[in-house]
Amino acid sequence: MIRLIIDKLGGGHDDLFLKIDPMPSYSKIADSYYLLDFLEISDTDLQELNLTENETLKYKAAELLRYWINRIKQIGNGQKTFIPFDLSDEYVSGLMFEKTKLGFKTKIVYTDKIHGYAVGKSNLDNQIENNKIEFIEEEHAEWLVEEDELFGGLDWSIRELTSE
Repeated sequence: MIRLIIDKLGGGHDDLFLKIDPMPSYSKIADSYYLLDFLEISDTDLQELNLTENETLKYKAAELLRYWINRIKQIGNGQKTFIPFDLSDEYVSGLMFEKTKLGFKTKIVYTDKIHGYAVGKSNLDNQIENNKIEFIEEEHAEWLVEEDELFGGLDWSIRELTSE
């Protein structure tokens, strides 16, 4: 199971927690600072939602998860795709998913050829292709996550973020 959890006290820095449960279990901390830019949500769009600061963080994280789910569902057997998580000034890291008959092979990867402030969901694939990105493994671990567990964990995360 893969889950995304927020720290409401993080204030845009070190406030997102990625948790991977299958052995070996793993967790990673990242900033939500560039999430609105990545998700291509404008300040005007956000103002129209009339959210508190805490609700804004939950909204950003839930929208990221919805993006992940849509992107993962498009992966065919034998194909790979990169799902961003940590959008930093110096690099972008996240999960590399490869769909197999048994589920999704999952690795933590990064690149310093694209940066959190300059990438958006509509140009991510083009930036990966144009920069000829070869992702580097951040951890020497790989997880095989069953499809039901993967989507169950992501759906759980969205429910937790959107329920009060």
